[in-house]
Amino acid sequence: MNKNYHLADWLDNKKSDDTLSGIQGMDTLKKIKQYSAQFEKPKFSKDEVFRQIKNKQNAKKSKAINWSVAASVLVILGVTSLAFLFSVKDVTSQIDSQQHVVLPDNSKVILAEDSKFKFNNWFWNFDRTAKLSGLAYFEVEKGKTFTVKTDFGTVQVLGTRFQVLSRDSIFKVVCYEGSVQVKFEGEENVLKKGQFITYHNRLIFEQSNVYGEKPSWVSKTHHFENVSLSEVMQELEKEYSIEVDILKVTENKRFTGTLPSDDLSLALEILNKTYQMNYTIINENKFIFVDNVQP
Repeated sequence: MNKNYHLADWLDNKKSDDTLSGIQGMDTLKKIKQYSAQFEKPKFSKDEVFRQIKNKQNAKKSKAINWSVAASVLVILGVTSLAFLFSVKDVTSQIDSQQHVVLPDNSKVILAEDSKFKFNNWFWNFDRTAKLSGLAYFEVEKGKTFTVKTDFGTVQVLGTRFQVLSRDSIFKVVCYEGSVQVKFEGEENVLKKGQFITYHNRLIFEQSNVYGEKPSWVSKTHHFENVSLSEVMQELEKEYSIEVDILKVTENKRFTGTLPSDDLSLALEILNKTYQMNYTIINENKFIFVDNVQP
């Protein structure tokens, strides 16, 4: 026991070499003492140890908070995505009927036959953007930008009345009130009241002089302004899927007026009385007009 105590003091330079005289392996002990003196005893600081422990604890808390925030964000994104998905409304009109839509801001949309309209009901007041395929007439309440996207181009307005046709490679926009901005393949055009523009197979056809306060198909009528009778008959053929032949009708006959687009008999009777013409029914799809009075 005493030897061990003296040995420890000797290694700590508290005893002289003479103290260990007679101990076997003295040469080995001296080498151990020589090499151990080259090592520096680590310094110990309670404050430093406490700081390191505290940092580890804070790091763990920070990771926990980060995971909590990330989880909350994922939940919010998930709920928002589901809300967006289920709030999207698809409206489709049948081949033989129109469809009326009232948007959350009280803007009104009338879909023509065989048309599709899509919008987001919940987020509408933040983003008034809709998608159209087919033909529709819009009466837009004033407010944020109102955007109609189609496969061919985009229409933007603030508050106005207009019509959009997007079907069979034809993109046509008609402005009935205010102004509308039309974007097509990087080109922008602004239409004023009474103007319209047509894009067909990437060609642009601009015209003006739109008559009426709204499209005739909305009120199920067709308005004509000083057009030839042949043009009127062509429109009837298209509207009612019929064939009309005109016999002995002078070329200078012009027509200004309104014809119904859902009552063929009434339309034919209006023309008959206006121009004193008789018509003969060949079959349910073919009619022949003949003048009664020559000019």
